[in-house]
Amino acid sequence: VTVKAFMQNDLPGELIELLERIVLQGSDFAQNPNLQNLLILTALKADKEKVMEYINRLDNFDGPDIAKIACGEEYELFEEAFTIYVKFAKKASAEKNDEEKLMHNVSAVEVIVDMI
Repeated sequence: VTVKAFMQNDLPGELIELLERIVLQGSDFAQNPNLQNLLILTALKADKEKVMEYINRLDNFDGPDIAKIACGEEYELFEEAFTIYVKFAKKASAEKNDEEKLMHNVSAVEVIVDMI
């Protein structure tokens, strides 16, 4: 109910602050995959600068699904998507189209070379 209220009132920044307290500060719900997904997805929409931090700090989110969204046309966060694929050891199983997008993006290619 609380999350729905934040979303309906267009308060993604405040939702991120609440989720950070719950997920990043060691509460009983810190490892909850749904809350981790919600934190990353909300940041994709409202505060892209925080997405990489969340990817690196969290482990229980739906990595391949989030990566696919991150490198989609709406967000084009190729570096973040690649980091997720690597983190979840799913790079080999990434969809061909997503891999091509990653490889054709100049910034992502530079990051990939640095990571290899």
